[in-house]
Amino acid sequence: MILSILTAICASLFFTEIHNLPTKWGINFKPFNCGSCLAAWIAPIHYFLPELIKNITSTMFIAGFLAPIVTKLMWSLWK
Repeated sequence: MILSILTAICASLFFTEIHNLPTKWGINFKPFNCGSCLAAWIAPIHYFLPELIKNITSTMFIAGFLAPIVTKLMWSLWK
């Protein structure tokens, strides 16, 4: 369950904050343009998915969310 919550948070912030996909795709309405609303919908859907799909999406969205943050942190430490 914790994995589903973490994946939902990372996926919603990945879509709304990092890539700004609701504006780019023309779906600029709730729950797609709201990070907490989208996470609230993704978490139960992700919870009931098969285990293989959970692992794949968790790896993809958590890595996609953390990679830009770690990159900026590394650049700020090395400058």
